[in-house]
Amino acid sequence: MEKLKQFLSVLIFLGMCHGQSYTISILGVQAAHVVQTIHDSGRIEFTTQNRGIFELIWPTKNIYEATFEPNTFTLISWGKKIKQGDFKQTISAEVDSSGLLIYDEKNKIKIEESTTTILTALAMVQKKLPAELDTKWFSYEHQGNLGKLRFIWADSSNAWNGKDSILCDHYRLDIELENPLEIKSENSDYFLDEINGNDVIRELWLSRSVPKRIIQAHLKTAWFPVSATINE
Repeated sequence: MEKLKQFLSVLIFLGMCHGQSYTISILGVQAAHVVQTIHDSGRIEFTTQNRGIFELIWPTKNIYEATFEPNTFTLISWGKKIKQGDFKQTISAEVDSSGLLIYDEKNKIKIEESTTTILTALAMVQKKLPAELDTKWFSYEHQGNLGKLRFIWADSSNAWNGKDSILCDHYRLDIELENPLEIKSENSDYFLDEINGNDVIRELWLSRSVPKRIIQAHLKTAWFPVSATINE
């Protein structure tokens, strides 16, 4: 009976989370592997690990996670563990009852009730319809830097998943940061730094069929284009 209970618990857990993996390419060359897991309880997790020649030159394994209110996607807490070569860093923050996002005793940021981060925004776009998102600004926070975020619906178009052409909602993602305060170190977290950078074009292709999945994502920086394609 105890073994049966354990087995059922595993089945319930698997039924409450949705995992996807992605191949990250830079200039068409495989650079990293990303795994995303979204839990229905209001939690999203990402792990990123360099692959191929990028792993030989700069071995990297970063872990990101956030918890949020599952209906509004409002931020509750978030954190990351960075391991890039010899550089290691852990950052975490949690919203208290007064609406302060607390990193530590010195770094407490007053945020809006509906504030999101890139992690919770990615969870949100995989749940909501275009009519619920298109052109709407959401309060945004990135390591002490405040601003706003919005998804712009561009069109319905097909995206290639490596095996088939999938009908998708195509979005542009805009991020505008306003507050000069930022909690960071001298070392770079390449994943979040690039996504939140200035003059970056961010595009997402979300499957129209439910459950929604990010089929492709493109990031165009001043230096090089980065693409992510779902592994199926």
